[in-house]
Amino acid sequence: MISDKKNVQVLVQQCIAKGLKEIVISPGSRNAPLILSFSKIPEIKCYTIVDERSAGFFALGMAQQLKRPVGVICTSGSAALNYAPAVVEAFYQEIPLVVITADRPEEWVGQADGQTLNQKGIYHNYIKYEANLPVNLVHYDDFWYAKRIISEAFIKATNGVAGPVHINLPLREPLYNKEEIKLRNQPSINLMEPGRQMSKEQQALLIDKWNSTKSVMIICGVNSFDQNFNGILNQLSNLSNTIILTESTSNVFGEKIIGCIDRQLAYIKEENVSEYAPELIISFGGQIVSKQIKKFLRVNGSHEHWHISLNDNIIDTFQSLSMHIKIHPFDFFNQLVDKLTGNDSCYQKLWMDNKKNARLKHTEYLQNVEWSDIKVMSHIFSHLPPNGQLHLANSTPVRYAQLFQDEITVTSYSNRGTSGIDGSLSTAVGASVVTDDSTILVTGDLSFFYDSNGLWNKYLKSDFKIVLINNSGGGIFRFIPGPAETEEVEEFFEAKHNLSAEFIAKAFNLHYISCSSQEELNIGYDELLKNNTRAGILEIFTPNEVNGVLLRNYFEYLKS
Repeated sequence: MISDKKNVQVLVQQCIAKGLKEIVISPGSRNAPLILSFSKIPEIKCYTIVDERSAGFFALGMAQQLKRPVGVICTSGSAALNYAPAVVEAFYQEIPLVVITADRPEEWVGQADGQTLNQKGIYHNYIKYEANLPVNLVHYDDFWYAKRIISEAFIKATNGVAGPVHINLPLREPLYNKEEIKLRNQPSINLMEPGRQMSKEQQALLIDKWNSTKSVMIICGVNSFDQNFNGILNQLSNLSNTIILTESTSNVFGEKIIGCIDRQLAYIKEENVSEYAPELIISFGGQIVSKQIKKFLRVNGSHEHWHISLNDNIIDTFQSLSMHIKIHPFDFFNQLVDKLTGNDSCYQKLWMDNKKNARLKHTEYLQNVEWSDIKVMSHIFSHLPPNGQLHLANSTPVRYAQLFQDEITVTSYSNRGTSGIDGSLSTAVGASVVTDDSTILVTGDLSFFYDSNGLWNKYLKSDFKIVLINNSGGGIFRFIPGPAETEEVEEFFEAKHNLSAEFIAKAFNLHYISCSSQEELNIGYDELLKNNTRAGILEIFTPNEVNGVLLRNYFEYLKS
């Protein structure tokens, strides 16, 4: 027994045929036919999240982990607009989110009817495809058309560069009628895409350039961990003319892999900068967090830059792009790795010595630094559970993580598609639901409070833990150039406050611990991780006045 709406029936059967396994539903009335139908389908597991903005990020976190489409369903009107932040994030992270919105019939748009707005093209700039289903399916061609555009939506969500798609269903009252139908695994349109292989001539061109260049820099942006890909990159890291720079969100690990980019750059003496500048840059993956490496490579130009991506966008981050190579990064490096010999160069040794020496200065500074954000981050990142995953909120935690990357041995995630603070908590909760690994979210106070509705659900697992750094405001504005020097910093940039998460934790039945010193942190963090009865929050209070000063002093110490 599912909805008697024919467009809903076709959608349900196509979702089954395309292998959709999870849908996140937000309560509503106009989407009642969708709720009544999907909740009865054993092939699809339904989750309920009331807040649509949180629901969108919750589903994004699931799709991020599962690496397959996850659906979200909402009612008509402003509910659909609340998905927009997650849709945009999914677009730039290349995550297959299937957004299904109930709608009013077109004749009622603009007629002062409740919860009615023009939903066609609502996500226009940030989706790969939009399917607007007919209200009524009567003629054979109506059914054929509906099946075709739904199939196309799923193909576009996963083909080549993954991304979000939008399926919009106008529904007329009555909304709650049901009928018994025989669900069939209906035929759908599928896609066969042959694998990409560079020609021998293309490979020869790239190999000759790489082998003849004395300084090659591979830069990894946001990237999912892959054991085979990690092995190939480690093989490349043995080339004497090649160095590989990564960030915590790159999820690349290895003895000769160089992380902590900002730390390494700060240690370089001004008179030696030209020695570290590469002749050839090879980049892949999503957004790069470090503003310092972008500045370094833009200022120290005169190099070639190859960007490796299946995306059609021509991305020239360092203002020196010479070649966009449209291939999956794994295929690119895999086809070249055994044919590269390097170039009797000291480039790799130069960077490895820098890494070793910068690490010593880093350790020296932290041994004597007072209670602050940087002291807390040092403890947290050096005591992560070995079999878990780390989620980093924007925007201070993900930046601090870059300084402690050599301590982080677990996979790391952050919403760096658009780098907003609006869904970090919801994304981490969604991710935790579909993984067997424990999950730790490290977040700042503004990001946490902004997305506290991410806790408003029944899916919080006992191994989901939040480390909340409460420095009474947006700490990043204390150390980025500009805001810190203005008289408006406290009220309008930092949004200074005296709030605590204690009663939020109580409202959502989370284990709550707080601390304000190193001794309390040692005990509280251990207690947070060992409590296996329910999800928990460790709220760590740090002095906002000194955090920015100590971080600036850190970089000055590296340069000294």
